[in-house]
Amino acid sequence: MFNNEPFLDEMATDQGKISSHWERLAKYYEQLGSEKMGQFHEEVGRQLRENGVTYNVYGDPNGMNRPWILDPVPMVFGGEEWEGIEKGLVQRTNLLNLVLSDLYGAQTLIKEGLIPFELVYNHKGFLRQAHNIKLDGDQQLIQYSSDLARGPDGKMWVLHDRTDAPSGAGYTFENRAAMTRVFPDLIRENHVRKITSYYQTFKNTLGNLTTNNKENPRIVLLSPGPTNETFFEHAYISSFMGFTLAFGEDLTVSDGYVWLKTIKGLEKVDVLIRRVDDVFCDPLEFKSDSHLGVVGLMEAVRQKKVLVINPLGSRVLENPGLMAFLPKLSRHLLGEDLIIPSVATWWCGQPRELSYVFEHMESLVIRNIYRGTNHKSVFGGSLSKAELEALKKEIRRSPYLYVGQEMVDFSTTPSWINNKLEARNAVFRSYVVADTENKDYKVMPGGLSRSSPEKGAFLVSNQTGGISKDTWVLGKAKDAVSVAMKPLSIQPLVRNVLPSRTGERLFWLGRYLERSAYTVRLMRMTLLSYNEADEDIHIQENPVLNTLLQTLTSMTGTFPGFSDKSILKNPEPELIALVRDADKSGSLAYSVQCFLANAFAVRDRLSLDTWRILDSISEELGRMRMSVTTVQQAYQSLDSMIVKLMAFYGLNIDNMTREPTWHLLNIGRFIESAVNNCTILKGMLSKSFDTESNKELMEDTLRCNESLVTYRYRYRSNLEMHGVLSLLMLHEDNPRALIFQLLEIDHHLRTLPNQGEGELFGGERKKLLEAITKIRLCDIDRLSEPNAKTKAYQELTAFLDEIVELLHDTSDVVYEKYFSHTGSNYRTMQTSVIPEI
Repeated sequence: MFNNEPFLDEMATDQGKISSHWERLAKYYEQLGSEKMGQFHEEVGRQLRENGVTYNVYGDPNGMNRPWILDPVPMVFGGEEWEGIEKGLVQRTNLLNLVLSDLYGAQTLIKEGLIPFELVYNHKGFLRQAHNIKLDGDQQLIQYSSDLARGPDGKMWVLHDRTDAPSGAGYTFENRAAMTRVFPDLIRENHVRKITSYYQTFKNTLGNLTTNNKENPRIVLLSPGPTNETFFEHAYISSFMGFTLAFGEDLTVSDGYVWLKTIKGLEKVDVLIRRVDDVFCDPLEFKSDSHLGVVGLMEAVRQKKVLVINPLGSRVLENPGLMAFLPKLSRHLLGEDLIIPSVATWWCGQPRELSYVFEHMESLVIRNIYRGTNHKSVFGGSLSKAELEALKKEIRRSPYLYVGQEMVDFSTTPSWINNKLEARNAVFRSYVVADTENKDYKVMPGGLSRSSPEKGAFLVSNQTGGISKDTWVLGKAKDAVSVAMKPLSIQPLVRNVLPSRTGERLFWLGRYLERSAYTVRLMRMTLLSYNEADEDIHIQENPVLNTLLQTLTSMTGTFPGFSDKSILKNPEPELIALVRDADKSGSLAYSVQCFLANAFAVRDRLSLDTWRILDSISEELGRMRMSVTTVQQAYQSLDSMIVKLMAFYGLNIDNMTREPTWHLLNIGRFIESAVNNCTILKGMLSKSFDTESNKELMEDTLRCNESLVTYRYRYRSNLEMHGVLSLLMLHEDNPRALIFQLLEIDHHLRTLPNQGEGELFGGERKKLLEAITKIRLCDIDRLSEPNAKTKAYQELTAFLDEIVELLHDTSDVVYEKYFSHTGSNYRTMQTSVIPEI
């Protein structure tokens, strides 16, 4: 199973023998064989897919919600070597913490010439607004990550420091969970250290740092949103650790405090864990065009009315130019040499270093001191002479903005590639967190490793196709006994709140679910009628098929659609587009895509089983968009899609707790169901045709509402207009009846918090009561009679239009009351974005 090439560094010793900490693993893989190992690889991938673990690739139209890829072969560190790495990481974190404190405090390091003034003040991550703002205690840097790789000398080197909003800890936990399910015996036999202590330490630290509401702090994780590359991790961490996931639009600042907009009103935020880059956090003081942050956040930090982790301004430590000065700073501040050296770095702001970079540019990596999308690393060896000269000219213009770094030929590690073990270059990301109780830093005994998919690739990242690896530290920790004996602190339970934006997404999740289901049912009826139609008869002369097509256009809102005579002559392209074209607003693919988008935005509120169903719906949508080219294929795809949508219905009924999340989802569901019910009744039964056509249309109407069997069981008679309308409008025991749906909306509305002082009957329920009363008092006999001259059911059409209008009014009031934040009961006048419908 092993490739003939020797493994370097990670698996092998200098003598070419297998390292002691790899021996048991190597023997296991050899005995396992390629076929079984391939099966385990597939099982690891299946575990991650079922858990909904995804990653977004920027700039790739197919990169949204891409499945997370995990190598079944871990990155492995022996216990003895790990002690040195752990010690080095704690040392480096302490050093950077001292540098951070000084740069935003006395600035003695700049005054004494230990750090060049130009290196700091020309870095966009140095925020002057944060000067003299500090957390209580000596530890200002709360979370730290670094990318490490083993250099040619066999020692670990730091490639990058990550201090602004370090990512990957959530993926690390998911990697370990998947590996534990697939290789439980292997993990146990190798005494792989657990990584959970890191997350517990982090949570304890947040509680210790909080000055406001120390007993029950409201902790919010601020995310850039669903399009961010690591949004899955944001949702996962917030759910796993009990934090509230929020976007910038969910927060506002008033009276110096940060408030979370919830369906109950405003809730004060005590701690903000930001996953938004610091310069995007407050458009008032930093980037004015940012929509990711919160206006006034910096002022709330100044007044110490909110705790932000990591502190705003921490990104200055990510400046690669600092690496050139860390050895001297370590000796000056700690009296120690760096245990883990940085990759060799030359800052171009110094004449001698600039000269060296120019002379050796072809063997160096050139980086801007500020990491950003507009500043990509440049490999000098890949440039032509003309490009090298152009780069030198650019550097001469602002030399202090650039560094040259050694191109390290770092080590390889065994990776499962093409059904065999091959050597691939690998980078290890560590995670360090402040332990305020012991006034020290704790290192996660593991981390997130990434290997390159191709041989000889030294730029290893998930954005460039890197493959993640679980990281194992073998052997028991020396302090394992003392940690186990330490009593657990009992903290009071804090009930999580529902941000208004999350409530809005759940509301639209329910609406798009129902919209998709109704579209599937109506399209199935339409395609069945189309397949059975006589080819010799024009569609306009076929009242049943023509009515179905017109109703389909009305319900999907895809006008002119089948009201266009030219489309009626050849309806197949339009029918296929209504199934598969996700760019066509109102199509089935569009509605299902919106349904999934809303689900992804609230993934922290949905269960694992729900995500398995959503994953299957997503796969079916992909197949539908790629493979449906004929009417027959469309019909088969609809059959498969409705089964999966019904599975989501089942989980919605059985598994979701009866909290505001469930009620808002179902308010959206039943509003959409009632509107579609009216649309189908109006479209299918608005005109009277011959007896046989009327019967077929009534039968299709009942089928679209899953009520045909109920009708036959209840009435045991031929289809009659009076009975159909009665069953689909008036029977309160029929889940598909209009009155039942409206009563369900009212039931769910009554469970939501009443925000108006002294308001016993809100505006949304008043509109609903009007609709319910109209239905209960309607004369079904009059509605069942067509106009003698026009043969149209004019009174029925007008009545259904009134009900739809009241439902739209109800939806508008719900939006204004719970989602828009424009009501007088709110402290600020903020508006949220209405999702496209």
